[in-house]
Amino acid sequence: MAIEFMLGLLIVADIVLCIAIIFLIRVANREMKRRFPELDEKAFSEFRKLIEDSRRSTDYLFQTLNEVKEIVYALTEKENRLKTLMKESDARSEDQKSGDSSSGKKYKAVIKMAGQGLAEKEIADMLNLTEGEICLILDLHRKKNENSYSHNSIT
Repeated sequence: MAIEFMLGLLIVADIVLCIAIIFLIRVANREMKRRFPELDEKAFSEFRKLIEDSRRSTDYLFQTLNEVKEIVYALTEKENRLKTLMKESDARSEDQKSGDSSSGKKYKAVIKMAGQGLAEKEIADMLNLTEGEICLILDLHRKKNENSYSHNSIT
């Protein structure tokens, strides 16, 4: 029976505590309404201004972040393009070092075909070059040989 009495007393204490909390909330609510009646309109207008300022700042931040994102994207594209160009440049310099450049191959092919007696037009058609390029290559080759011949005969 002592346990039942204790449980009953606990229930009564909980009910009294609940009533006291409700009473204190009502008193505090009435006191706030009595002290700050003008706060509502002023506070709401200032609150609206703060929200609007915050919204403008957020929009500006969002716009700035989008611009930064676009700049990062453009820089990434340029970086990738630069890497590609560097790889191509390295490959070309390797070709030139080994003497197997495509222009060197064309030069040798033009000289060889001219040595076989083919006409400039035929060489141009076969190598997919212009006749002007063929003439230029052959003239350069002749000048090179003349300089080599005259240099060898002098010494």
